[in-house]
Amino acid sequence: MADAATRRRWFWPVVAVLIGLRVLSLVVALGSGQEAPDSILGGDARRYHEIAFAEGTPYEDFAVEYPPGALVAIVAVDDLDPVAMLWKLGWSQLALELVTAAVLWWAWGRAALLAYLVLGTPFLLYPFPYFRVDLVAVALATGGMALLRKRHDLPAGVVTAAAVLAKAWPIVLGGAFVVERRGRALGAWMAAGVALVAGWVLWAGTAGPIEVFSFRGATGWQIESLPGIVVHALAPERAKVESGAWRTGVMPGWSRPVLTLLSFGGAALAWVLADRRRRAGAGDHITFGLAPLVAITSLLVFAPIISPQYLLWVVPWAAILVAAGDRLLGALTLAAVAASTFGMLFILDQIEGGLLGVGPVLVRNGLLVAIFAIGMAQLAGWARSGAQVAASNVIAPMSDSAPTRSSVEVNSGTP
Repeated sequence: MADAATRRRWFWPVVAVLIGLRVLSLVVALGSGQEAPDSILGGDARRYHEIAFAEGTPYEDFAVEYPPGALVAIVAVDDLDPVAMLWKLGWSQLALELVTAAVLWWAWGRAALLAYLVLGTPFLLYPFPYFRVDLVAVALATGGMALLRKRHDLPAGVVTAAAVLAKAWPIVLGGAFVVERRGRALGAWMAAGVALVAGWVLWAGTAGPIEVFSFRGATGWQIESLPGIVVHALAPERAKVESGAWRTGVMPGWSRPVLTLLSFGGAALAWVLADRRRRAGAGDHITFGLAPLVAITSLLVFAPIISPQYLLWVVPWAAILVAAGDRLLGALTLAAVAASTFGMLFILDQIEGGLLGVGPVLVRNGLLVAIFAIGMAQLAGWARSGAQVAASNVIAPMSDSAPTRSSVEVNSGTP
């Protein structure tokens, strides 16, 4: 009891410190001259301004590599003054990160809030996520799943569909509607998704989806992908900028469809196994934590591109798992976030093929493979997770005195 009281007493001060560190990191970055035309942190903002300032219809009259949801965010923060634009971009993304944390608190409790802030802390060493718009999709995706858990089915489907239009990766979260047998949410997700994509095509033509999903027609391996970093380490002189990213070599014609099949095949398998686990009585951390983590990691390990900020995609789901008691996958995610940040911190060395830049990417990619493999093993029942141990510790002492509650009810927090 004393330990629990101590944890409660220190919880909000620790949260305040973690938020304060974020504010400090952003303020320092904003005051470090990132508006300069050759700055690294300001590079994405320069591309955003180029898109927002261009004349004509995006996708149709000029190439855009971002989906419409991200494009809305880009236009919203655009400014002729590069300093003002960086300020709007940075503070808006920090706000979205804190919104995501608040949503986790609302739907999964204080432990998920704290875990999310801790897992994202390594990014503060070099706060590049605040100078991109990736946190838009993260906030929407987390919000959609939170609404689903709270049984607000129609808004859950609509918000999750909006997340897909901000960044494509949340499409793999659709499995949650099936696993939880939430037909209304699934219908809302599909209807909203079709309507949003149809509106996109009617507005800008079919060129939009093609540009986004082909990375503006890029043909090389991005140098941080699993194949790309190996090729780059062996022959760094082959690296070149293509479609806004450093790439190396040429992808074989068969590689993109095969990798796409593996990516979505791994995600589908994760949801099939999650459904089996839920029908066997496992808690809903399977649906909202483990399956999303494995499905999204499948997209990453089989992708021809892994940008450093893609680690943002997995943090909310890892936080839910940590809150449920799975410390292993939480620790691996924390290490992967740190490695990705160090890779970005030494990006110039990475481009040149130096160990300081290449090493962290190799470590991060290895950690992503480990997360995928361990998570899939847990879903298949081949490995026992920390969340299972925590759940059994809760259920066992309750079994004699309160036999009327099922393991699903105990684990999912059903009152």
